[in-house]
Amino acid sequence: MALKRFAFRTEYEGTAYCGFQLQPDQPTIQEAIEKAFLALYQLDIRIVGSGRTDSGVHAAGQIFHADLPDKIPCHKLGMALNSYLPEDIRIIGVSRVDDTFHARFDAVSRRYTYRIFNGITVLKRRFAWQIYQSLDVSAMKQCLPVISGEHDFTSFCLSQTETENKKCDIQTAGWHVIGSELFFTVQANRFLHSMVRSLAGTMVEVGKGRYTVEDFENILKKHNHGSGAVTAPARGLVLEEVIYNPQITWQWSGVS
Repeated sequence: MALKRFAFRTEYEGTAYCGFQLQPDQPTIQEAIEKAFLALYQLDIRIVGSGRTDSGVHAAGQIFHADLPDKIPCHKLGMALNSYLPEDIRIIGVSRVDDTFHARFDAVSRRYTYRIFNGITVLKRRFAWQIYQSLDVSAMKQCLPVISGEHDFTSFCLSQTETENKKCDIQTAGWHVIGSELFFTVQANRFLHSMVRSLAGTMVEVGKGRYTVEDFENILKKHNHGSGAVTAPARGLVLEEVIYNPQITWQWSGVS
């Protein structure tokens, strides 16, 4: 059977899942999507994501590709898959792409947002880190030039991170305050395991006055996981967008 390659954009709440990538005997986003493909096509379909998201992390724009029988048009494929997916995972974009397209290797950058709620909230508790003390946001912003550009981020990733190359190029990074909410947005060519959460959590330590900006810079320079970085909870992190060049033109984008 001739197969054609399709790209998909998916949105999910990661609370109930042990990350995107398949894990033995653990619920994952990939497992749920592949089960939906099995139900739709009666075939075992393996998907390839643009990258992993950790346990409990959410996505507004995760990308994956899959090789499928070319018998369901894009404008029907997304809705058909959604009918087999749990309510906390949704396909929001589908496009037929060149058979050489690769969701991971063709991506030129990724953009994440980490959300903090400064105070008490019930409705946002699964999507934000609740912090009950005031933060010195100006001090946290002084950390941003420290991480801008290409650096070795060994100090800000899990010790079991598999890749030997720990260098990442941070293209943009910023802290923004909207009411009681504080957002850390960062875009880079690549990210290491738990890197965004460790950057956010350690900058919060600066905002609390426990670390200085110089302490933060020294942690980065040590290139050592045990150098004092603090990892923020997974629930505040969202993969917002994966960027390609040229960017994918979605033939179906969430409406029938």
